[in-house]
Amino acid sequence: GDDGFVLNFGSVEEELRAIESSAAVIDRSDWGIVRVNGPGAAAALRAIAKSDDTVELTSPGTGFEIELKFDGRFAQIYAQNQAFLVIVPPSSTSRLLSELASVPEQQFMELNDKCALLTVVGPKTNDILGPSGLAQVLSDPVGSHCVFGFENRPVIAARTAEYRDGVIGLNLIVDEGIAGQVWATITRAGVTPAGSEA
Repeated sequence: GDDGFVLNFGSVEEELRAIESSAAVIDRSDWGIVRVNGPGAAAALRAIAKSDDTVELTSPGTGFEIELKFDGRFAQIYAQNQAFLVIVPPSSTSRLLSELASVPEQQFMELNDKCALLTVVGPKTNDILGPSGLAQVLSDPVGSHCVFGFENRPVIAARTAEYRDGVIGLNLIVDEGIAGQVWATITRAGVTPAGSEA
């Protein structure tokens, strides 16, 4: 497409079939990836969540979904020590950054120029990626995540459900320098490449 992301790899129908019956990987690096940390991180989370009176940072390694206060879109939250990662749709990124700028005692950093977001979806995701260790969080609740090394760089693997209701999903937040290698490893294992139209 005009944004530099692949719309499809030949047949959208085949890509959709892979999502519904096997597993597909989609480059969603156009989505906003922002890390928020510091003593004001919990306040920052409440400032962006629609239900600000009930949302709290959870234990590191856990996560959840929130509805964004400013546009009603949904975001994934991955809790860390006095910090969290937030993943938002492309249309929500600039507003998210603006909202975070008004919250004291926290720092935020947009990670899109440093990281890629690869999402693997489909009912056979665990079967295909299980032997690699990439999918170990799929048996945990949505939002659960862990960090592991790939080519001596960190990769965050997180269980997600935001792609499609009821479809098993795995978000991989990958250092930009190894994103191509991770993509190749996933597709060699049998995951179908899919474009953003899928």
